[in-house]
Amino acid sequence: MTDTLEEPPRNAESDVLTPRLRTQARRSVFWVVLSVFGLAVVAAVYLLSGNRSPGGPPLDPTSPAPEGAKAVVEVLRAEGVDVTGADSASAASTALDDASGASTLVVVDNEYLAPDRLSSLVAGASSVVVIDPSFQTVRELSPDVLIGGAADGEPADASCDVPAAERAERATVGNTYRIGGDATGCFPVGDGRFGVVEIPGATPVTIVGSSAVFANGTIAESGNAALALGLLGPTDSLVWYVPSLADVEADAPPTIGELTPGWVVPSLLLVLVVTIAAGIWRGRRFGPLVVEPLPVTVRAGETMEGRARLYQRSSARLRAVDALRIGTIDRIATRLDLSRHADASAVAAAAAALTGRDIADVRAILIDAEPRSDADLVGLSDSLSLLETQIHALTDPTGRQKR
Repeated sequence: MTDTLEEPPRNAESDVLTPRLRTQARRSVFWVVLSVFGLAVVAAVYLLSGNRSPGGPPLDPTSPAPEGAKAVVEVLRAEGVDVTGADSASAASTALDDASGASTLVVVDNEYLAPDRLSSLVAGASSVVVIDPSFQTVRELSPDVLIGGAADGEPADASCDVPAAERAERATVGNTYRIGGDATGCFPVGDGRFGVVEIPGATPVTIVGSSAVFANGTIAESGNAALALGLLGPTDSLVWYVPSLADVEADAPPTIGELTPGWVVPSLLLVLVVTIAAGIWRGRRFGPLVVEPLPVTVRAGETMEGRARLYQRSSARLRAVDALRIGTIDRIATRLDLSRHADASAVAAAAAALTGRDIADVRAILIDAEPRSDADLVGLSDSLSLLETQIHALTDPTGRQKR
């Protein structure tokens, strides 16, 4: 076979079963483009968000974020109030015990708050402000106060004689409450619902249903700032309690890590290292294929049939006909005494000149025609055989066809 034969045309049917690196790269272009597009979208969202972090949980006294409460805390400190932050019930109790004189406790209700601990905290404070409490927390504070549902978030007039509410005049109303007994309601929204409720007792408790009254982003609206400062500023010390995971872990059952013996983790790590080492030691080393003699003799016909079945299974018709063409072109070039450097076009031209056929027909048989079906493949195979038989007949001086 000549070394400079033209490479036959390729399409999807000519892909080999084990694709080359260039083929794999071409197939992965879509996924690479999709990944780059996804990264670009993530980067755009990150940049459009202003690269701002949440700054802590809602109403965190140290957070400058819109949901934080640093603004009102700094104003209180400027007015001489000693503000102490606490992230657990035990820390809040300690801060109340360490406070000199009267102290106010602010409780930000969230999923970490344990309502059954409020009674002890309330007893240690001079006054308590509970922000947006849950149903369980309201029941723990007073059986006379009931959940009234959410309001539309619009400001409402105070309409009560509580000093802090009177000075504020108007404030944002979030969740509402229905009152009974000695409780006083402020900022009504109709149907006996109030946005702020004051519960009298040895330690007065004020329920505020809207976190917007204290949040940095909304404290300047309506009379929110006046209401917040009026509720939090009467005493010289303030304990701002935001429950956290520390409250959950205090009474939580032991974790799996705490129950696991100390020798388990080192043993597992040792087993993992040994497994990796064994895999590297005994694993197959990837590299170039090595030609080894087979223990048995395989007939050429069996090899040909096996390869034909592989071509048929993968519908690689063009691949199959190219294999037939390469052998035919090699034998025709030898029969016509062409140079070993002659390409497929030269062989086709010489065959056409010898047989008297049209050059386009010969090129179609040897190079250009692509089988679209099994019938086309069989037809091309027959055409190749007929062309080679004709050339043998024309070049055999004895008149006998030797194949």
